[in-house]
Amino acid sequence: MDKIKQVENNLKMVLRHWGFGEICSSIYATLAVSDRPLTAREISERINYAYTTTINALNRSIGLRHIKKIRENGRNVYTIETDLSDIIRERLNYFLLLLEETEDSIRKLDGNLKAKLRGVFRMIDNAKNFIKKIGKTKAII
Repeated sequence: MDKIKQVENNLKMVLRHWGFGEICSSIYATLAVSDRPLTAREISERINYAYTTTINALNRSIGLRHIKKIRENGRNVYTIETDLSDIIRERLNYFLLLLEETEDSIRKLDGNLKAKLRGVFRMIDNAKNFIKKIGKTKAII
C-alpha cells in the first residue's frame, strides 16, 4: 500500500471513531489527501461506491458543512470545508450534552432509583470533566 493510501486509511479510521459513517469518512479522507477538488464521479471511483450513493453522502456532508461544493471550469467539484479539529470539537460538545441530559434524568429519579445509579452518576461526572479538560488542552508537537 502506498504511503498516501495509508494516510487516507488512517484518516478514515479516525473519522469512523468520531461517528462518521463508512462512506462519509471515505469521502472526507479522499478529499483530504487530494491535491485538488474532485468531482462526484472522481470521488465515487476512488472510494468504490455507486455514483448515486456518493452524491447522497456528499449532500449529507454538505448539509453538515464538512464538505463544500464549488463550481470550477463548468463542473461541480467538492472540497473540505470544515477542519478535522472543528469536527472533533463538535462531537465532544455533542457527547457532553448527552452526558448532561443523562445526568439530569438521574437527578429527576426518586430516591431509591437515584441511589442505585449513584455509581453511574459519578461515572458521567468523570466523563464530563474529562471532555472539558480535553477541550482546554493544546496539542503538543
